[in-house]
Amino acid sequence: MPQPPDARRSGFTLFEILLAVTIVLLLAGMVLPAYQNSVENAEAAAVRQTLERTRTAIEYYAFQHDGQTPGWDGASWTVQTFLDQLRLASDAGGNVAPVGTVGYPYGPYLKVDIGENPFNGLDSILLVAPGDGFSAPDDSTGWVYYAETGDFRANTTETTPGGTPVWEL
Repeated sequence: MPQPPDARRSGFTLFEILLAVTIVLLLAGMVLPAYQNSVENAEAAAVRQTLERTRTAIEYYAFQHDGQTPGWDGASWTVQTFLDQLRLASDAGGNVAPVGTVGYPYGPYLKVDIGENPFNGLDSILLVAPGDGFSAPDDSTGWVYYAETGDFRANTTETTPGGTPVWEL
């Protein structure tokens, strides 16, 4: 039955719906790469901040302990000793105690945990003792600490949005 000429139609035609969906998809296609870059930039900034904070703590510990880098317990190199010497108070020999303990005037050098590497989600640390080797990132741990030199690196094969290997930060 034909409708009178002044009757108004309701709803959208198939063409109008397809046009709206196409526009939304085009906009999403332009926004998604920008969003992805911002996430990658944030990850790179988080790694840089963690590296700077931890490297400063290591350098300050070594400065106050006659060049001895953290991690040495007097008999062996361990990750737990490394973490304890950076997070607790220490004496000149590197022995640790709770902050405020008499006779332990140094530290803490880190107020917060090192945390996880945002590129691989791992918070573990590979401690490379003097004489041992580890030459390239393999994503097996979050971080790598070279005890002999005090060098601390992110153990990831990823690169920053600018193309710099995160390992080299």
